[in-house]
Amino acid sequence: MDTVYALLFSTIALISCQSANSQYQPPQQAAILSDARYLAGDGTFGAAYSQEDGVEFKEESDVYGNRRGSYSYVDPTGQRRTVTYTAGKNGFQATGDGIPVPPPQVPPQPEYVPLPQYNPPDYQPPRYNPPPHSYQRYNQPSYEVQPEPEPQPQPQFSPRLAYQPQPQYQPRPQPPPEIQPQFNPRPQYQPAARPLPQYNAITTPPPRRFYPPGKLDFNRTPDGYSYTFSKS
Repeated sequence: MDTVYALLFSTIALISCQSANSQYQPPQQAAILSDARYLAGDGTFGAAYSQEDGVEFKEESDVYGNRRGSYSYVDPTGQRRTVTYTAGKNGFQATGDGIPVPPPQVPPQPEYVPLPQYNPPDYQPPRYNPPPHSYQRYNQPSYEVQPEPEPQPQPQFSPRLAYQPQPQYQPRPQPPPEIQPQFNPRPQYQPAARPLPQYNAITTPPPRRFYPPGKLDFNRTPDGYSYTFSKS
């Protein structure tokens, strides 16, 4: 199985070398010259492809999930830039052309710690406590209330009751009964039913699938697969 994967990537590398001498093309107009992918039963996988504009990519992983790969491209000046990288438990580490190098870290300088200053307590003026005074108690003289004489009741005059005749009942005339007008309900307006418009269902046109000319090979295994494509 490893021999097959090595042959696949070797074929892609050969095609990429042939396309490296081509002129620079915008990425959106570059065609894929070759593409290969595989997945093994132990969890390892790999992918590699090359484009007409000189872009190349390759990546593989091991059973522990660590990845290693590389990619390269041709800049507008015609010079090829290649970057290799690894990714795993130690993070992502890349080396190659055009990668900016971070500046060296400056060791931290000790911070200035000011000396402790003496903070005197807040000034509080002395409080004045006057001496206690003794006050003499003043006793008011007591006096007795004399009772007032009660007035003598005067005889009241009671007049004689005059005779008042009872009023006679006089019935009030009743008004004639009112004739209630008969209510004729107005006919309710019923709008004419309008026919519902018929809509024609819009069908989505089938997509136009583009199959680039080339050779395609796909093999499936009980625990993985392998796939290759090369432009003709």
